[in-house]
Amino acid sequence: MEDELRCPVCCRFFTKPVLMPCSHSLCVACALSSQEPAQNLLPQSMSSACSESDSGTVISDHTSLLDFPDIDKLSIVSETDSGVVCNSRPSSYVGTPSVANIFLQSLQSCSYGIKCSVCERLVFLDENGALSLPTNRVLEAIVNKYQNQSKKVEIKCERCLADHRTATAMCEQCEVFFCDICRDQCHPMEGAYAKHNLVDPTQGDIILKYKRKNSKEHKCPEHPTETLAMFCLSCRLPVCCTCAGDGRHMTHEVQPLPAMCKAQKSELSQNLQALSEKAKSGTEFIQRLKKMADSVSGNCAEFEKTVIAQCDALIEVIKQRKAELLENVAEEKALKVRSLKEQVSDCTALLQRTTGLLQFCIEVLKESDSTSFLQVSSGLVSRVATADANFNKEMELAPRVSPEFELTLDNTPAIHAIQNMSFFQMKDGIIAPGQPVIIPEECSCENNSVTIAWAPQIGSVVEAYTLELDDGNGGDFRVVYVGREMICTVDGLHFNSIYNARVKAHNHAGESEYSDIISLQTAEGRDVRDLSSFDWYELGGILERLSKV
Repeated sequence: MEDELRCPVCCRFFTKPVLMPCSHSLCVACALSSQEPAQNLLPQSMSSACSESDSGTVISDHTSLLDFPDIDKLSIVSETDSGVVCNSRPSSYVGTPSVANIFLQSLQSCSYGIKCSVCERLVFLDENGALSLPTNRVLEAIVNKYQNQSKKVEIKCERCLADHRTATAMCEQCEVFFCDICRDQCHPMEGAYAKHNLVDPTQGDIILKYKRKNSKEHKCPEHPTETLAMFCLSCRLPVCCTCAGDGRHMTHEVQPLPAMCKAQKSELSQNLQALSEKAKSGTEFIQRLKKMADSVSGNCAEFEKTVIAQCDALIEVIKQRKAELLENVAEEKALKVRSLKEQVSDCTALLQRTTGLLQFCIEVLKESDSTSFLQVSSGLVSRVATADANFNKEMELAPRVSPEFELTLDNTPAIHAIQNMSFFQMKDGIIAPGQPVIIPEECSCENNSVTIAWAPQIGSVVEAYTLELDDGNGGDFRVVYVGREMICTVDGLHFNSIYNARVKAHNHAGESEYSDIISLQTAEGRDVRDLSSFDWYELGGILERLSKV
């Protein structure tokens, strides 16, 4: 979870982190260096509007906040400071109040502004600037704990009289560190000490720090004698009973601080449980992906043997093609391995971010200070819920490619088709053939017959072709040939007629689209259909001469 503990500005571990209204945190020094005068962060049109407001000019109702999506407008017109911090609010308005008027008048009390480096939302602050932001005590405690664990400070026994030996345990009830010898002598696990809990010294040191920190009651900044015991749901802030009863939170909905803390922890725990299950399934999926990547090489070796065996059985013309096919296999292998490794890398990165968030949230859940916890609980609940909702989509719980080489070679076509030979998908991966292409230079007409030749689309698996011709007068097409050949001659057509031809390919997966139509004209000659041009007188003369003979 180290990325969760680093400032997005300086990229170092947080130092005195402050909590932004958008739930992101910054080092107080980074926040101070990032703040600018409020006027510098406003668009030019908004700045001019503010100037007009200062001069007493009534702002037009046409001024719209929709032009400034980075600004949190909710806090301008409500008590919930969710993005803009203002010291004063307008008590009266001249004319009809509008959101734009309220917004601009509220900004007059804002001296500084910060643009969040993570979500790029604008946060406007009073004259104290970034120092008015609350300290993220939960994050600060987790960072200190993480750094202390990294340093591995050696803790000494508190009961050794002469040489202080290294402590090996700490009693939670006695709050004393013991070495092995002093533990056996002074703290035997029997009698009154039987129910005492011994923990690791490092963990014990953390427990003591938490106890000392939590022993201090948090006081209300407005009523120093009052303890923060309630939580305002409107302002999302802990308040004292006086603030809730008579102060500015009097009209707001408030809840007891412990109950609110318990509810938020419960909601966060439920979301973490759901996200944890998905992280577990993601880990298992990554392991399967790694195994699949390892099996690609073995499957590739078997497939290469099949390709070589088939290629060796072919005639000499296939030798050159054999090298090309093996190259395609190597490319397919590299593509599969690369794709699977990329998916493993993507899924690992997502899982690492999710695991970091899980660990961070678990540490937050250990926070016993309700006030500190509630500072970050809403943001964490939202983040965990978003991560949970997007986990399956981002994880892609299905391999991008199959480790199997579902390819084969079709070595049955004629020799002239070898130049176009390529792999095709096997099993359920087979697809319908592509659109065939008629070859005009190989098509011809002779007397009342036509010859049509065509070729398949490169890479298509074709089981048969269907050739169709119309009736020579632009009528409907009819089937004249079905088979595996790629050339066909049709006889018995009408003379001096233009025929349109088209062809389609098909296999058990489906049919292709029809090819482009080609038009062919038969030779000129007498057609029995044209009786108007027949010489009946000549026929009569022939019959008369025959009768005399």
